[in-house]
Amino acid sequence: HLTGGEPTIFPRFVDVLRLAKKLRMRTSVGTIGTRLSDEAFAREAVPYLDEGLFSIHGPDAALHDRMAGREGSFEQVTRAITLCRELRPDFGAYVNTVVTRDNVESLGDTVALAADLGATLVVISNVTPEGLGLDHYERLAVPLEDLRRVLPTVPARAPGVILRFFGTPMCLLGPHRMLSNDLHWDPRVTVEWQDAPGKVSFAGIYSWAPDRKRVHAPECERCADATVCMGVFDRYAELFPTSGLVPREG
Repeated sequence: HLTGGEPTIFPRFVDVLRLAKKLRMRTSVGTIGTRLSDEAFAREAVPYLDEGLFSIHGPDAALHDRMAGREGSFEQVTRAITLCRELRPDFGAYVNTVVTRDNVESLGDTVALAADLGATLVVISNVTPEGLGLDHYERLAVPLEDLRRVLPTVPARAPGVILRFFGTPMCLLGPHRMLSNDLHWDPRVTVEWQDAPGKVSFAGIYSWAPDRKRVHAPECERCADATVCMGVFDRYAELFPTSGLVPREG
């Protein structure tokens, strides 16, 4: 799985895909559709690309482009999904949407759009306190009470689509707690290009559980799911009350 930044702008992106296929690997990319929205580039890349995880953060250009910080981003990413599916019928089109205060009320419409575009998997990611998300976390983080109200309504908007809720306490999902990504996590190694004193090198980051930057709040102590649910983000617990959690008895 190739991530970034935007992997498709790497000059030898297609060569990397070709090499991976020679090694009999499945290939996937996390993308905002930058190059894959161009038909000539897509025709070159898609034969070697099995899956794409496309970022869509709103059901229309007005909201998505504002969140992405770039006019035209919505048209670009939706065209990229359409092109990839047209060029390769077995292409795995997946969507990731990051939930913030700006788009939480439109989440159902966003997921419905992803389904209409042909996505078979939608990852609904609670905004993570990292990078710009950390810089603006106090403004972006969705109150637990709002997540508990909105998230259980989402699966009905995309019947037949696999949904995974990332970074979200299971108790906020209501009857859909089994859709928590905490229960579907695969251990992984991420290889990143890093600067070190006097050199540039690759570094391996090992992730054995979905507990990065997450903690159990006091409410979690009496929850039957505490051993499998990773709780809230640490920054959320520092800034806001966690009384919106609803521990499951059992």
